[in-house]
Amino acid sequence: MIHSAENHRSLREQPPRHLDWYTQAVMLLGDRVSQAGWALLAIGSVFFWTVTVHSEAVQWFKGSVANWQDKEGVILEADSTGTVEDGLRIWRYEHSVAPGDGYRYRGVSYSVGKKFDAGQLAFIRFDADDPRNNFAVGLRRSEHRWQSSLLLLVPLFGLVLVALPLRRNLRLLRLLKIGDFTRGKLFAKTPTGQVERFGANMLPVFRFEFRFEHEGTVYHATCRTHRPTLVEDESAESILYDRFRPSFNLVYDAVLRFPKITASGKLAPMDWRRAWVLFLPMFTVVVNGVYLLLG
Repeated sequence: MIHSAENHRSLREQPPRHLDWYTQAVMLLGDRVSQAGWALLAIGSVFFWTVTVHSEAVQWFKGSVANWQDKEGVILEADSTGTVEDGLRIWRYEHSVAPGDGYRYRGVSYSVGKKFDAGQLAFIRFDADDPRNNFAVGLRRSEHRWQSSLLLLVPLFGLVLVALPLRRNLRLLRLLKIGDFTRGKLFAKTPTGQVERFGANMLPVFRFEFRFEHEGTVYHATCRTHRPTLVEDESAESILYDRFRPSFNLVYDAVLRFPKITASGKLAPMDWRRAWVLFLPMFTVVVNGVYLLLG
């Protein structure tokens, strides 16, 4: 078997090791579960700001403590929104009401199917403490039905997926900064029954077990991979472990998203081709920031 020089490199940089912000960000956010979570957060954020925050359920909660009163008002405009619900067009009405304080207040209401024409009289329900908060009796206050609030579950589920691997990723990042390196001997290789699909090809996943010694005690390090050459190309593999808890360890070459080791024995900066894993987190932050700024 041919052994590359890169595979035989050993980390000689002593802890605590310095990692640039880019390398740390890729390690924290680059796993599959995190990326799936950020994808759901990105999609869910768009739906949340454009639909959910304007849904009928949100409007109901906003008005649950209002001091409502009814008074006859007038429909100023009646226009189709261009959207359809249950096969009927959704209509938007602009109306006004004079609660008796010398001012007329405008408001907007919606209906599924046309209910009023411009110039018709209608009862307007308004908040006596803030008459700008009003809507036509019998109509709804949002173009979107209350069920659209359920879209909130999409970003919430995405947030769960982002949070789940975060603790482990932080621990791995800390291990890379302060962990010790040693060599471990392979003593077991067993099939897991799982496969990784690459187009029409299916590669079996194996579980590898290594032994290493720390202060006279033997510890085990395990990994799973569909690429056996990563951990079978040397007589002893590099094991990164926590000296205070050696049972917390990993087989370094099996973690593909870890930095490479340079010829001088230091950690190389993360490959810039991995920058794509930062797109979804940045997109999500920017989208939510823009909507918050626009109010």
